[in-house]
Amino acid sequence: MLRHRSMTKLPRHIFVYLALVITLTIGCSVGTNPTEPTDKPAPDPPATEIPSSKPLAIAPTPLPLPEMPVFVELKGWGAELSPGIVWARPNGIAIDSENNVYTTEFQGNRIRKFSPDGELLLEWGKTGTLNGEFQSPTGIAIGPLGNIFVSESGSHRVQKFSPDGNWLTTFGGLGNAPGKFESAMVVAVDDEGRVYVTDWGGGRINVFTSDGEIVEVLSAWGMEPGKLLSPTGIKVGPDNNLWVVDRGNHRIQQFTRGGELLNVWGSRGEGPGQFVVPTSINFDLDGNFFVSEVNNSRVQAFTPDGQFIGELAPGTFAGPHGLAFDGTGALYVADTGNDVIRKFVPAGSN
Repeated sequence: MLRHRSMTKLPRHIFVYLALVITLTIGCSVGTNPTEPTDKPAPDPPATEIPSSKPLAIAPTPLPLPEMPVFVELKGWGAELSPGIVWARPNGIAIDSENNVYTTEFQGNRIRKFSPDGELLLEWGKTGTLNGEFQSPTGIAIGPLGNIFVSESGSHRVQKFSPDGNWLTTFGGLGNAPGKFESAMVVAVDDEGRVYVTDWGGGRINVFTSDGEIVEVLSAWGMEPGKLLSPTGIKVGPDNNLWVVDRGNHRIQQFTRGGELLNVWGSRGEGPGQFVVPTSINFDLDGNFFVSEVNNSRVQAFTPDGQFIGELAPGTFAGPHGLAFDGTGALYVADTGNDVIRKFVPAGSN
């Protein structure tokens, strides 16, 4: 049977091409029909980029740091400056409400009380482990009732005395249980009478009532922020927080009085704001804090938020320890290596 061919046979790829063109044509006509219902919402129109009229950001001009307070050295108590007063490694310093000055001696094992002018008013203590005796006293603080608390690194304890030097109680002792010490270093007292003592070997802070009952233990041994390595100086700052000299980690840490970490400053080094074996901390009347260093033999000053602002009497200290400000703004420094207590007053006040 013969087959009739009505058209010339086209190659297969031509049919595929024609089918694709027809499909696209139908699809486009359906998609552009404005009356055809659809279940899909119309897409948002493409965003049009509008040139920004916002001016270019300009870096703010840095605010100048506060100037380092200017001090004048007024008096030194000891060595050739005061021949009648001999020291055996002065260490801790505390000031009472009448601006009298109390000192400890690491090797002298005694407490001394001076008037602001350097007159010796009272002295007590000797080498020993009995009540009222001392083995390497390192810290001293005055409580809100005028009682005196002395921490001893050698006897691992704290002794409490009346304002006239009479022994009242002793607490602490060697050990790592709460309330015990592996070298009690420095003591601070808050306005409510709680006593905070750094534990050199334990890397922590023991907190007591004013009668010596243990309340809690803060922090733990370590190098991470919030932990302590051979802590020494401690002070309740103007902000009512705890400021701790983390001596082994060469830094300052700020905690709430409940032990929550707030800030960390410093690292090991000899530059401004760095430390090598920092030891004590205290605050001037404007809230600036001062830090003494044993190995760098200097006292650095910082704003309340930790910005370095200067150095006190550069090049004149030998392993300084205790720092204390009195109510007039005068600064006392235990220049331990030179066996002298040095007094600096704000310029213009002497």
